[in-house]
Amino acid sequence: MHEYRLHTLVDITENGNLKQQFPFKTIAGNEIHDKHSLAVARNQNSNFSTMLQLLQMRTNITWEHLPQRVELPSLGNHVFGSYYEGQHLTWHFQFFTEQSGVYGDVADPTEKLVEDFSLVPIITECTNTAHLPLHTFVTKEMQGTERQKIIGALSGGIINTYFSYAGPIDK
Repeated sequence: MHEYRLHTLVDITENGNLKQQFPFKTIAGNEIHDKHSLAVARNQNSNFSTMLQLLQMRTNITWEHLPQRVELPSLGNHVFGSYYEGQHLTWHFQFFTEQSGVYGDVADPTEKLVEDFSLVPIITECTNTAHLPLHTFVTKEMQGTERQKIIGALSGGIINTYFSYAGPIDK
């Protein structure tokens, strides 16, 4: 098994089954008590589903824990873009693959994840605290059209999602 991690400012909370009577708690521990909280939970589930589909385009994955939400006083030790300053909620998802090299090579074991996630739309009406100038997973500095380059240059780096590879593990 090979261990990878996704780190993001996008709310990827998994809430599970939402077809229940008000009030109820989700598998993530969120209380759903009205239409608004239900809409937020559905949006979170949509982002989680999008993330899973992107991760599984190249291989099947397994995971042991739901995405972990962490409130960070500063993003200084992370690879998020310089546009995001101060205290923010972040989500971290640990997952495993059986095959090595499926998301990249030895030099950059997550390079294909960066490409797969780049500019894929997400829903921002969730509990994320970062203002996301683009409603997408942003995994690399803006390239391409002049408009994209200008947005990136004016706002500083706007990377809101990055990946890490922890290596092979014995499972």
